[in-house]
Order: sequence, then C-alpha cells, then structure tokens
Amino acid sequence: MEGLDGRGGEAKPPSIRTVGERNEVVSLPLEFHNDAICLSGGTGTELKSEILGSYYPFWWKITSGGGSVGYRKPTAIVDMDAATGEVYLKDKGETVLGTAGHALQLKLGGQNTEKLKVILVERDDECYARLRRVIHRRWSQLPLEEAEGAPESNTTGVYLLHIKVDGAIPGIEKIAKFSDLGRSIFLFDPLRSVEWAIVQKAAGQRITTFYKIGTEFIIFLFTSDLFLGRDDYSALPETKEENQWSEKELETVSEVDKLLGSKSWQPLLLRKDAIRIREERLVDLYRRRLHSWFRYILPLPFAPKPHQIYHLFVCSNFEVGIRATRNSFFCPRTKNEQYSPDIEACYQTFQQAHPSRVSHLREKTRPIEFRILWKVIREHEEGFCDVMCQDLMKIERDFGRRRRALEWLRDQGYIKTSRFDDEWGAHAPTFMLNWPFVENKLGVKPPAPLRPLLPNETRL
Repeated sequence: MEGLDGRGGEAKPPSIRTVGERNEVVSLPLEFHNDAICLSGGTGTELKSEILGSYYPFWWKITSGGGSVGYRKPTAIVDMDAATGEVYLKDKGETVLGTAGHALQLKLGGQNTEKLKVILVERDDECYARLRRVIHRRWSQLPLEEAEGAPESNTTGVYLLHIKVDGAIPGIEKIAKFSDLGRSIFLFDPLRSVEWAIVQKAAGQRITTFYKIGTEFIIFLFTSDLFLGRDDYSALPETKEENQWSEKELETVSEVDKLLGSKSWQPLLLRKDAIRIREERLVDLYRRRLHSWFRYILPLPFAPKPHQIYHLFVCSNFEVGIRATRNSFFCPRTKNEQYSPDIEACYQTFQQAHPSRVSHLREKTRPIEFRILWKVIREHEEGFCDVMCQDLMKIERDFGRRRRALEWLRDQGYIKTSRFDDEWGAHAPTFMLNWPFVENKLGVKPPAPLRPLLPNETRL
C-alpha cells in the first residue's frame, strides 16, 4: 500500500504520526529497505533530493564566503524531518541519498566545511535508529555520542536531535548559543504539511527585522492530498457548512487551519470548483502567508504519480538562491524553459515611452528606473521588490535615489503597492510588478508558470 509521497508498505513496527486538532493518533506504516526509507522515485523523491543535493553546495560556497576567504563564514543546514538519510526508490531498485544524507555528505565528505553546521531532527524512533546506522556506515568518522550530546561539548559540527519538530526549536536555539549558525537553510519535509505555528516560531528566531537576509526555508506541501485524499486521510469537503462534514473531513479541515494559521481560507477552498483551480488557489494562499517573513517565494511543482502533485516552497530574502534554484537546478531537470526576455527591445520601447528619462544620459548609459525595472522583471520571483532588496542596492547605493526610482515606477504604473501580513509594523513599502501593464506598455510577457515533470516524461 502506497503511503504519503510514496511512503508506503508495511513496516514492523509501524511509525505513529499525530494528526488533527484533537491529537488523534493515526498509524501510518513506513516501509524500509535495509536502512533506507522507501519513497517514490523518478519525478518525485529522486528529483527533489537531486535538486536539493545540487543546491546545498552551491548555497554553501556563496554563504560561507567562498575560497577567497577560506569558507570561514558560519553556515548551517537544519533538516527538520531528516528520516534515515537514505532513500530506496522501489520503482528503480536503487538506494540514493535523501536530503539529510546530502547535507551530511557536504559536511563530512567535502573540504573546508569546518564552519558548516548540520542539524538533523527526526522524531520517529524507527527512522532515527536507521539514521544512526546510515551515519555509522557511511561516515564512520563522526562520533555519534558526541553528535547526540550537549551542544556545549559538541565539536563535530553535526547535531542529532531525536525529538518532535515543535520541540526542536528550543534545541536549535540552545545550539545557537554555543555555536554561530550564521546563514542557514531550514528544510521542513514532513509527511504532508507543517503547522504554521512551527514555521512562525522558527522564522521569528531568525528573521528579527524587516526581511532580514541570512535565512532560507524550504517547505514541503503535498498539495493534491488535500483535495484527493489518501489512505486514512480524507479530501477537504466541498462546502463550508460544518454540519455537513464527516469526521475525517473535519480532521483535514483542522490540518489546513493549522497549515495556514487561521480559518480565513475556508470560503476560498471549501467549494465545488475544479480540483486544479483549488490546488492553485491553495498554493497562492500559502505563498501569501509565507510573504509574512520572506520577499521571494518559489513554489516548485513535482508530480510523483499521475494526478498527484506536491510543492516545495523555496523561501528567501535574497534573490540569488531563488534565481539559481529556478534556472540552474529545477528548469534544466524538468523541461521548463528559462525566462529570457529581450532587454534591447524592451529598452527601445522604454526610451520611446519616457524620453525625458534618457535624454540627459550618455550613450550606453541606462537610467536607474529602467535598470531597477529590468532587474525586477528578469530576476525577482513574482516581480516582488522593495527599497532594501540586495540587488537593487548594488544598482544604486543611495537609499533616496532607490526610493524615488521605485516611486516613479509606481506612479507610471509599472509596479503597484502590495502589502502582506507581516511582523514588523511600519516598514518600507513593498511592491509587485503590474504584469498586465508591463506587457501592454513594453511588450514583455511574464514567465510561464512552472510545470512538473510528469511520470511518463523522459528526464533531460
């Protein structure tokens, strides 16, 4: 019997997961092959692990400062649902590294990683026992007792936490008191979804000012499960009338309440629209929720099986990681075209529309307004921007000139004010590209929506 994300089959003993508002215990048996957890292959788990396995070293080389400074800046990868570190792909008969395994391979199998910390959290007893065995077999140089011990006496740079995710945040805070975590990635890869309260708590410890850079979240959501159901889970009801819900539907509604942190989503999703429309609406709602903490939210779609879809939400306040994830790691593997609008044609149209912006400039010099606009068009996910964006600061270091350029773009109609629920009260205005206006005025089309690689497609 297939489990979530292909986590299926009968295991002895079964793993226990807690779901629902009333803390009902549901047995979700996991299957293992040797010490590897059995998951879906091909276009699901294998592709996801491969993308993250490529992204981790790319991210670390940048955030550690690179070879020019000896990789000495502190960094951390925190896997909140580490599983066993290995994945057995049943349909291919292969064992590969899971996301936790890729983090360990970077830390223990590479060079110059002394300042990299890896924190692995796993609550399930069976998974944790197998994770220990995988580490002992693959990276025997790591003393497990020290990695599991008190953070003040841990010199390994690897921390193993056998604890529930909601209890891991204080443990991570304690580690941070004794070891600088620096710039960090937090991966939330649960069976189906992670509660907003956990995301909120983890983000609040790290992002203490308006869109502070230095922290990235990668969050798994099994999108289609909520509308199709799976095993012991029911699909969401198609009505917001609670007296018409079954007991199982009530549990799923409670799960989404926790996922989004409120009940305001219910009128938008508890209705008889097509499943595809409701899935897209959920992705948009969750992305807007994540904007509370992050400028850029990139939902990567995966299709492990026909009619199934899940998303990895890559969240950052620094555009480089988002751009690389989309263009270098996801698009080439999934047959999505990279976004490459024509800058010369766009600038020619801009010149004609706004001659006063360019008449005083020397040849080949483009005005700040166009340079900021093009950067947002070309490289900012969703066209999101504000005066504190790191790449806009490189275009123009003067805060006042950046602000005036954004205000001019707003007044002309290229961008529009977009305010999300956030944690900081008064802050600099945030904007979103007005794509219909940009397309009509400059002839630049928005990037096509990302599509998942389907199970029947051949990978590049």
